[in-house]
Amino acid sequence: MLYGTAATAALLAVAVVGDAWAPTYALALAAFWWLLPTPVLLVRALLRGRRRAVVALTAPVAVLASTWGHVLVPGSPASSTARSDLRVATYNATHGGSVDGVLRLVADDAPDVLLLQELTPRQRGAADRHLAAAYPYRSFGPLGPQDDGDAVLSRYPVLSATPLAGLPDGARPADLVRLDLGGRTASVLSVHLASPCLGCSASDGARNPAGGTASAGAVRVAEARHLAEVVQERRRAGDVVVVGGDINSAELNEPLQLLVAAGLTDVNAAVGRMPQLTRGPGPGLARVDVVLVAGLEPVRTWEGERGPSTHSPVLADLALAGWGPGARMAPCRSSTRT
Repeated sequence: MLYGTAATAALLAVAVVGDAWAPTYALALAAFWWLLPTPVLLVRALLRGRRRAVVALTAPVAVLASTWGHVLVPGSPASSTARSDLRVATYNATHGGSVDGVLRLVADDAPDVLLLQELTPRQRGAADRHLAAAYPYRSFGPLGPQDDGDAVLSRYPVLSATPLAGLPDGARPADLVRLDLGGRTASVLSVHLASPCLGCSASDGARNPAGGTASAGAVRVAEARHLAEVVQERRRAGDVVVVGGDINSAELNEPLQLLVAAGLTDVNAAVGRMPQLTRGPGPGLARVDVVLVAGLEPVRTWEGERGPSTHSPVLADLALAGWGPGARMAPCRSSTRT
């Protein structure tokens, strides 16, 4: 009963306090692990007739089942022959690290659209040199205060790349990149929401532009709200939408919930067979890297090799009604935005 009571109290604290307090932020981020024992404990309490323990464990088990049931209950994986029109990957290459993991991802899985985060100028130069043939269309977003930024590399033409206005103070800059997917326009966002900094003060911009835990949590929520507005605007304009990146949030954190509420489909929640705990040493501590889509149908998703990064890449195969054979073919004309 003690574990169930503690888990229920933790869920209540997460719901009420959210990301504004370091313990509740961490609890939400790692909820998969500390909720995982609750079904076994519930079965044991039922077999032993411990009613109070059953009551205490009901809410935690319900949250685990509703949030991660798709990976806990055996099911039929997506058929390898299912039609896929577009392959997207997102990868936080880690500030200042080697780009070998990016190159391996491209060699092994050949995504059509590759979203990258935390690229320093040196990493951008390496990616630009080594991936020009694979991705004739490369859009490198503005550098943030920590001298790194996001990128969208594509086999499809870049129609435009526009800096996002209206982001909160402390947020990393980002571009809205629009692609021509063989006659359909996609709005693509490679994003890196505010990082937590448990040892930072609210005014410690040198270590973290978003400040301490509470202020960084508020920045992430504000970023997610703004991105949700952008997504809804682009959907009204008729674009399909892809949002991918390191959102420093998991299923029980408010930013991911806001993005899903805006009409984006969490690809892993739709067709995933693994929890995709992309951050931390294997098997991973938390899921912070996601692919979210609107106007595209998820077919399958998986994690790639981590390589030298502190994150795993996430890949998603997607389908779009109305595409004909050969839609994955892209022109070979080069177009680079830096």
